[in-house]
Amino acid sequence: MKNQFIFIRDLNLYLLMAVDKKSDKKEVKSLLFARESSGLVREINWLTAMFISMGFIAFYVLPISYLTGLSVSPNGLIVLGALLSWIVLLPHSYLWTKISEKYQRSAADYVFASRVLPPAIGVGVGLVFGISQMIFDAAIVYDGVGQLQTGFSALAVNFGNPYASIASTLSNPYVILLVGALTFSTVIAINIFLPKYTNHIMGGVTVIAIITFILTGALMHFVTPSAINSAGFNYSSVVSSASKAVPLFANPILATLGLMVFTASFLPFVNGATSVAGEVRGGSRSFKLGVFGALVVSGLLITYFIASSVSSLQPAFFIGAGVLSSTSSSYSALLNPIFDTVVAFKSLPLDLFLVIGSYFWYLAIMFAVALFVSRYFMAIAFDKAMPTIVSYVSERFHSPVVAHLIDEVITIGSLVAITVTPLSAVFFYGMDTADAMALLFGFIIVIIASIVANIKGNGMELGNRGLMLVISAIDLVVMSLYGYIWFGNSTVYLGIVMNPETWTIIASPFIAGIVIYYVMRWYRLRKEGIDIKYTFTEIPPE
Repeated sequence: MKNQFIFIRDLNLYLLMAVDKKSDKKEVKSLLFARESSGLVREINWLTAMFISMGFIAFYVLPISYLTGLSVSPNGLIVLGALLSWIVLLPHSYLWTKISEKYQRSAADYVFASRVLPPAIGVGVGLVFGISQMIFDAAIVYDGVGQLQTGFSALAVNFGNPYASIASTLSNPYVILLVGALTFSTVIAINIFLPKYTNHIMGGVTVIAIITFILTGALMHFVTPSAINSAGFNYSSVVSSASKAVPLFANPILATLGLMVFTASFLPFVNGATSVAGEVRGGSRSFKLGVFGALVVSGLLITYFIASSVSSLQPAFFIGAGVLSSTSSSYSALLNPIFDTVVAFKSLPLDLFLVIGSYFWYLAIMFAVALFVSRYFMAIAFDKAMPTIVSYVSERFHSPVVAHLIDEVITIGSLVAITVTPLSAVFFYGMDTADAMALLFGFIIVIIASIVANIKGNGMELGNRGLMLVISAIDLVVMSLYGYIWFGNSTVYLGIVMNPETWTIIASPFIAGIVIYYVMRWYRLRKEGIDIKYTFTEIPPE
């Protein structure tokens, strides 16, 4: 009897959806979503969209990862690897540009995948993007305080106290937690209560971050071996240690590819502007600049930075520092360009600007990720695949308050795990593992959705079917190759051993998304008489 009642309600909804009258369609559609409008407004211009994407790509901190990776692939072609690392992703960026253009809604790639593929798969993708980037954000908050500590330790080399005391204080785990939590909470509070000014504040932060990045890259060209010696290190000894590096790949071509994989935690994440596609004004032009343009600009900047870094301090220096840092953490400072430039240029105003300015690299990333995470949770809840309260947007502030608060709680909880619990050693690798999760169960599935849409040709395709099939196929090959190398050498790139348990952990957000969809479908059908499978046959209202 109960099943018969559910069937009748399901059938009634289906018949309602078949009615041609606009008023009936509007009424039915309002039942399918959390409300008739997202509550967000289009106030993001093309420049802000680009800043969001550049922050989400997190290119500011990429050189540190790349220079560290030289000890893993010492026989790779360094500058060529940096150049190719973003060139091979141009099809990827183009695909996400087209998704953003066609589906101008919050979390546009989630909306696209959940309408092309079975809804449960799409919800899994959305949850993967949201959860993985909260883990990433916690690591960024942690590393941001670490960046300040490294910078002040360099100031201590040049000027002694009080900078030595500040550096020592910033190495205390509880201080890291306090500074990180206060900083991130401020970012969340700005997003919740000052959304009209968030774009301006983030724009200012980004401008300072970019200026500092460009200046640091230029100064790296003039760092000399004598500057390294003056900091208490023996430059010749560091260089000679490069001979102890054991290449992961013997072939120089594979070694170069191995270097490129160190950028895979950053450059593929071009969907910063995609996450706020429903708030971007200016149409296609804004997305071409905000998605595709952001990758090109970020790629050019990191290529310039890497080339400048190895132009004065020879590659063997960074290779040797990477080798030595595995046994002595003090050498890891040499892999941080801020440390190298500060000890080389003993000007207090300049050095303070570099140190404080480099913290803005991490602030710019935090702002972008906070926007990103909240939009995915909000979008899933707006489709009624999560509790409706999660999609709540304040009428006064026009911000997804509950989604931001979820981000706050989980990110701070993750930060606690990194800093002051026994889980810190394991969780430290969470950033790379989270990004691997997003690559495998996020990006690759969206690419598959693009292939399916263009094969079916049912109106969901993203443009010229032949062209988009080729673009999607190329992107799938690149992402799959990165994933193969990442997981095949997981102890090097992810800091974990792949086994059934770790595979389960990496897949858990995706699996949880599938389970949540079916639980919410059952709940909505039972409590509201609405089958949310019909929700995913419609594009969400603006």
